[in-house]
Amino acid sequence: MSKNNIEQLKSNIYSQIKQLNDEAALLMLQEALTAYSSSSNKDILDELTPGQQQRLQESIKQADERKTVSNEETRQKAREWLSKSSGQ
Repeated sequence: MSKNNIEQLKSNIYSQIKQLNDEAALLMLQEALTAYSSSSNKDILDELTPGQQQRLQESIKQADERKTVSNEETRQKAREWLSKSSGQ
Protein backbone atom coordinates (compact mmCIF):
# COMPACT_ATOMS: atom_id res chain seq x y z
CA MET A 1 0.00 0.00 0.00
CA SER A 2 1.41 3.38 -0.95
CA LYS A 3 2.09 6.11 1.57
CA ASN A 4 -0.77 8.19 0.14
CA ASN A 5 -3.19 5.27 0.47
CA ILE A 6 -2.10 4.70 4.06
CA GLU A 7 -2.59 8.37 4.90
CA GLN A 8 -6.05 8.35 3.30
CA LEU A 9 -6.98 5.22 5.24
CA LYS A 10 -5.84 6.83 8.50
CA SER A 11 -7.83 9.95 7.69
CA ASN A 12 -10.95 7.87 7.07
CA ILE A 13 -10.49 6.02 10.34
CA TYR A 14 -9.93 9.25 12.29
CA SER A 15 -13.13 10.73 10.80
CA GLN A 16 -15.14 7.67 11.71
CA ILE A 17 -13.77 7.64 15.26
CA LYS A 18 -14.58 11.36 15.71
CA GLN A 19 -18.20 10.65 14.83
CA LEU A 20 -18.45 7.58 17.05
CA ASN A 21 -20.25 8.16 20.35
CA ASP A 22 -20.76 4.55 21.40
CA GLU A 23 -18.62 4.01 24.50
CA ALA A 24 -18.59 0.21 24.10
CA ALA A 25 -17.38 0.49 20.51
CA LEU A 26 -14.69 2.99 21.48
CA LEU A 27 -13.51 0.70 24.29
CA MET A 28 -13.33 -2.23 21.87
CA LEU A 29 -11.28 -0.14 19.45
CA GLN A 30 -8.96 0.88 22.26
CA GLU A 31 -8.51 -2.74 23.35
CA ALA A 32 -7.85 -3.85 19.78
CA LEU A 33 -5.26 -1.11 19.26
CA THR A 34 -3.58 -1.89 22.57
CA ALA A 35 -3.43 -5.61 21.78
CA TYR A 36 -2.15 -4.94 18.26
CA SER A 37 0.56 -2.53 19.34
CA SER A 38 1.76 -4.65 22.25
CA SER A 39 1.72 -7.95 20.33
CA SER A 40 3.91 -6.53 17.58
CA ASN A 41 6.56 -5.68 20.15
CA LYS A 42 6.89 -9.11 21.75
CA ASP A 43 7.42 -12.65 20.69
CA ILE A 44 4.71 -15.16 21.57
CA LEU A 45 7.45 -17.44 22.90
CA ASP A 46 8.08 -14.91 25.66
CA GLU A 47 4.61 -15.70 27.01
CA LEU A 48 5.31 -19.43 27.36
CA THR A 49 6.48 -20.95 30.63
CA PRO A 50 9.94 -22.54 30.64
CA GLY A 51 8.27 -25.96 30.67
CA GLN A 52 6.13 -25.08 27.66
CA GLN A 53 9.18 -23.76 25.82
CA GLN A 54 11.06 -26.98 26.55
CA ARG A 55 8.17 -29.16 25.31
CA LEU A 56 7.93 -27.02 22.18
CA GLN A 57 11.66 -27.45 21.49
CA GLU A 58 11.33 -31.22 22.00
CA SER A 59 8.42 -31.31 19.55
CA ILE A 60 10.39 -29.35 16.98
CA LYS A 61 13.31 -31.74 17.40
CA GLN A 62 11.00 -34.75 16.93
CA ALA A 63 9.53 -33.22 13.79
CA ASP A 64 13.00 -32.46 12.43
CA GLU A 65 13.95 -36.10 13.05
CA ARG A 66 10.73 -37.21 11.33
CA LYS A 67 9.52 -38.83 14.54
CA THR A 68 5.94 -37.84 13.92
CA VAL A 69 2.65 -39.64 13.47
CA SER A 70 0.43 -38.72 10.54
CA ASN A 71 -3.08 -37.48 11.09
CA GLU A 72 -4.46 -40.56 9.31
CA GLU A 73 -2.44 -42.91 11.53
CA THR A 74 -3.71 -41.10 14.61
CA ARG A 75 -7.30 -41.39 13.39
CA GLN A 76 -6.84 -45.11 12.69
CA LYS A 77 -5.42 -45.73 16.17
CA ALA A 78 -8.32 -43.79 17.68
CA ARG A 79 -10.84 -45.88 15.70
CA GLU A 80 -9.16 -49.08 16.88
CA TRP A 81 -9.10 -47.89 20.48
CA LEU A 82 -12.74 -46.82 20.33
CA SER A 83 -13.84 -50.12 18.81
CA LYS A 84 -12.04 -52.01 21.62
CA SER A 85 -13.57 -49.74 24.26
CA SER A 86 -17.10 -50.08 22.92
CA GLY A 87 -16.76 -53.87 22.62
CA GLN A 88 -16.15 -54.35 26.34
